[in-house]
Amino acid sequence: MSFQIFWEKLDRKVALSVQAQLNSFFASLEPRPSFLGEISVEQLDFGSVPPQFEIIDLTEPFPEFYLATEDDVVSNAPRPLSPATQRSYFGSQADTAYQTPILPGELAVERGEDDMQLIAKVEYCGDMSLVLRTELQLNYPATQFASLPVTLHITRIEFSATAVIAYLPGRVNLCFLEPEPPHTSLLRSFAIRTEVGDAHQHVLKNVEKLELFITEQLRQAIDDDFVFPSYHSFEAF
Repeated sequence: MSFQIFWEKLDRKVALSVQAQLNSFFASLEPRPSFLGEISVEQLDFGSVPPQFEIIDLTEPFPEFYLATEDDVVSNAPRPLSPATQRSYFGSQADTAYQTPILPGELAVERGEDDMQLIAKVEYCGDMSLVLRTELQLNYPATQFASLPVTLHITRIEFSATAVIAYLPGRVNLCFLEPEPPHTSLLRSFAIRTEVGDAHQHVLKNVEKLELFITEQLRQAIDDDFVFPSYHSFEAF
C-alpha cells in the first residue's frame, strides 16, 4: 500500500535540525586526515521530489521505543524543587530536595491503546542537496603552513531502506533496518562537485582523498545515526 507524502512539510526548521546533527557528527570525527580542516554543513535543501513510500506491514512498536534515551535523561535531569512544591509532594524534606531523574533503559513511555508501527519500503532518487565546507591544509614545509578553502556540492542522492515509524503517546519514533545484502549502507550513491582554490597537482590528489573521506563519513553518519537500535524521536501533538 502506497500513499502521498507531503514533502514540502520538511521546512527550513527541519533542515536546520538535520544540519545541526550532521555538524555534530563531523565535529566529533577523530582523527581527521592531516590534510583536512574542520568540516561544516553550510546548507541542506530537501528539494521538491519526495521518496517513494510503500507500507509493507503494521506491527506493535519495538519494546526499545518505550525505554528512556539520553535525551529523556537530559530533559528529566534532577532540579531543585521550590519550598511549596516540596511540602506538597515530599512532606518535610529539606528545601534542597531533588526530583527523581529517569535513567537510561528505564520505562519512559507507557503503552497506549492506539500505539502502532509502520514498516515501509522507502526509495529516494530526488533533488535533495548538501553544501559542505572545509579546508585543505598544506603541511610542508611546516604544519598547517597554508590552507585552501574547499566547497563540496552533494547532489543526485539515491537512498533505499526499510523504514520503521512508531506512533507512541506524545511522540513518533523513526529509524531504518539494516540494509539488505549485498548492500552495506542505506545511502546507495550520490555525486560530489568540488570547488577548490588551487589547481596544482598535489592539491588535486588531496581533493580525491577528501571526496573519498566525505563519501565514507556521510554513509557512516546515516548508518550509525538512523539504523536500529539507533532512532530519532519527534514530539507528536
